[in-house]
Amino acid sequence: MHTQELIKKDISAALEELGIGLTNSDVTQWIVERTDAPTFGDFSSNAAMQLFRLLSDENKKEFKQPRVFAQAIVEKLQENAATKDRYTKVEVAGPGFINFFVSPAQIWNDLFGIVSALTDSQKPVITSEFTDKKVLVEYTDPNPFKELHIGHGYSNIVGESIARLFEVSGANVLRVCYQGDVGMHVAKSVWGMQHLLEETNQDLADIEKLPLSQRIAFLGKSYAKGATAYEEDELAQKEIKEINFSTYSAAQQRLVAEEGWEPQVDYTSFLKDSKLDHAEISRLYQHGRAWSLSYFDTMYAKLGMQFDDFFFESLVGEYGAQIVHEYVKKGIFKESQGAIIFPGSEYGLHDRVFINSLGLPTYEAKELGLAPEKYRRHKYDHSVIITGNEIKEYFKVLLTAMKQTHPELQEKTHHLSHGMVRLPEGKMSSRTGKVLTTEWLLTQAQEKIVEQMTQTRPDWSDADRAEAAEAISVGAIKFAFLKQSIGGDIAFSFDESLSFTGQSGPYLQYMYVRCSSILATILETHGESSDKGLVVNQELPTLIENSIKSLEEISDQSSLAVAQVLSKYPSILKKALAEYAPHHVALYAFELAQAFSAFYDSAPILQEEDIRKVQQRIAVLRVTQLVLQNALHVLGIATLNKM
Repeated sequence: MHTQELIKKDISAALEELGIGLTNSDVTQWIVERTDAPTFGDFSSNAAMQLFRLLSDENKKEFKQPRVFAQAIVEKLQENAATKDRYTKVEVAGPGFINFFVSPAQIWNDLFGIVSALTDSQKPVITSEFTDKKVLVEYTDPNPFKELHIGHGYSNIVGESIARLFEVSGANVLRVCYQGDVGMHVAKSVWGMQHLLEETNQDLADIEKLPLSQRIAFLGKSYAKGATAYEEDELAQKEIKEINFSTYSAAQQRLVAEEGWEPQVDYTSFLKDSKLDHAEISRLYQHGRAWSLSYFDTMYAKLGMQFDDFFFESLVGEYGAQIVHEYVKKGIFKESQGAIIFPGSEYGLHDRVFINSLGLPTYEAKELGLAPEKYRRHKYDHSVIITGNEIKEYFKVLLTAMKQTHPELQEKTHHLSHGMVRLPEGKMSSRTGKVLTTEWLLTQAQEKIVEQMTQTRPDWSDADRAEAAEAISVGAIKFAFLKQSIGGDIAFSFDESLSFTGQSGPYLQYMYVRCSSILATILETHGESSDKGLVVNQELPTLIENSIKSLEEISDQSSLAVAQVLSKYPSILKKALAEYAPHHVALYAFELAQAFSAFYDSAPILQEEDIRKVQQRIAVLRVTQLVLQNALHVLGIATLNKM
């Protein structure tokens, strides 16, 4: 049991000795958290202040105020033999905080627990309310017929890290992606495809022969052309609106043919008087959709992840329309000017259209149909949806509507929104074709890393430099995105993010490699064991146990300083998960790397004569490498064998 959990247990025992019984709800009223400054100890609890108001009148009369109550708890803790070994000091501060100064032995016990958790694949690293629960994490959500822009890349990086946080807590995580394969953006792209093919005197077969990257570039140009025409040409706008109905019908035909779908909406009713070549539109739609999905898969592979399931607007839109029509009869949705809206204003929000005046489901209706379809497939306990901040207010309305139609699913749903990525290159616009894509960002970063490594690693082959640069560039971008709080915008800098020094992904990857290099040097110097009794590569739990035993004789203060930082890791993970905030892990990884660097510079292992200090320092080295590797894994950053 980690110290943070032990403190809660110790306080509960002290309260029992004081004759104060606690219900489960009482226990949740107070917390134990890490302190920000050493002067306040390692941990602090607000138990006395939070529980004082729940005391009986008799107890309140006895203790008078929270600080007196806190002092009574401390006295009981000091009488307990077990707590004397765990803490060097427990004291009352301020209006009634209880501060805990953890003993060196307990810090090393925490390290033993961390190692046990990180080396046992059958156990979660931390436990939480999500342990053994099924959690769906939805993120990225790109639109076929468009390129994967940097915003989608940011969503992917955030979502993957959130998914990994749930995984280290023992949750059964499913990564899902929701994609807009119908809608006006698709109609604009198909219109653009038609006109580009005509202008270049090509047909679809010619484009099909091109490499995937060129087909995607063709789709990008098609969308830009269609989007511009829609804004500037009334005839084109009319044609695109008609194509929109046709692409909905084409999507439905695919569902019927490939998935045995039973249509919920009759889209052909919108096309009775149409003179469009629907077969041609369907062909353009199906090919463009397939190209997009293949392209997205290549990008997910570059980012080092893959999805477990995919959901599409063409499917859930029909479900959503069905739900809206059903709940119009129950008064949840209302007809307004030929459309159907959810009256958010009745709930202190704003009204949103769910079925437009043309009879088509909007994004809102599609999202409403998504939740029950997710649950039908996966029976989840918790669902996290990650989007950009621009639809934050819209999601409030959606979740309020869901509370009326599917309250049990709304209770299981958590929406997390993130800011935008801003680069010196300026604002992106898919309408004009000036899109800063995730692929562009990765390529630029990799080229810059290769350029650096050509100077720093001239003896490496081009292939080795390229392989390392790919992992380093992805790690650099991920750390740059994740080290900042999710809610705000990110100002991305290539120079800062790709630096091998400072607060960057490459620096953390280098520190991991440095740990490996130091350990290899120690093994080369001492061999498997030494005549002084040092066994360099013994099992890590055994090495820590031996270090704990030697604490009675000697404590290496240099090792202890890093051990204190290492002991924070479980509480950092818990905080990051509780707040849906990977930046806590990113900043902790940097803190650990700095602490280890300072430790090794001031206390080199090979120059130490005392074998017991050497033993402790090797233990710290190996635990640092293990924790750093796991923290980078949570961030989705790969570790390397050499840099």
